[in-house]
Amino acid sequence: MAMKALENPARRFLYYPDRLPRDLPPPPWAAGAEEVWMECDDGIRIHGLWWPEPEGAPAILFLHGNAQEVFSWSLVRRELEPLGCRMLLIDYHGYGKSGGEPHEAGLYLDGRAALRWLGERGIADGEILVFGKSLGGGVACEIAQGRGFKALVLESTFTSLRSVARNLFPFLPKGIPLGEEYDSVSKLPRAKSPVLVIHGDRDELIPVDEGVRLFEAAPEPKRLYLVAGAGHNDVSIAAGSEYIRRISSFLDH
Repeated sequence: MAMKALENPARRFLYYPDRLPRDLPPPPWAAGAEEVWMECDDGIRIHGLWWPEPEGAPAILFLHGNAQEVFSWSLVRRELEPLGCRMLLIDYHGYGKSGGEPHEAGLYLDGRAALRWLGERGIADGEILVFGKSLGGGVACEIAQGRGFKALVLESTFTSLRSVARNLFPFLPKGIPLGEEYDSVSKLPRAKSPVLVIHGDRDELIPVDEGVRLFEAAPEPKRLYLVAGAGHNDVSIAAGSEYIRRISSFLDH
């Protein structure tokens, strides 16, 4: 059993999904959101929250990190609301109310299903800001290949899972096959969107060099925003009002 459990150690130790009861309503801090569902190409239905206002505005597709679920992550709506965009926040396979179990290929299907959902509502790629946070950055880089979005924003994310394996899985034997790759640095050059990389310069989980390397791999136009004193989970807090100002400035150019 122990050997079987380590056949895919990344899958075992990378994902920390919280489940939600199917009948649980959104929390008060998710005001203005509608619960939505979308079907992936493998038949799994995933759950999300959609903020439809301001009507006709660009839309953010927010791809969250490896823990919690959309009800908890909906606090990010308050942070990004000053951008004046609509927003779709999705849960991956196995998270929240979504079906299935999390795995790399499944998360990529989730991202593509979300883009298809937006497209079915008449929202073109040029009106979509794909925002990947931490693990979500790996999904963002996958789905951004060959597509021209309004912007691709990568916050606190990594070049590849192998590159940060010693930080994420210090207890695993060195050199053991992880079973998941998230090789974002090889995919990012194929993005057709302006790229903004945001990273805390004191990130204890995903070293700042990971963000710098992603920035170097990204095509032009691109911008790097290193947040002084920020760790992995407090980037927007450490940045304060400069956080939204920098993102807005990037979107305006």
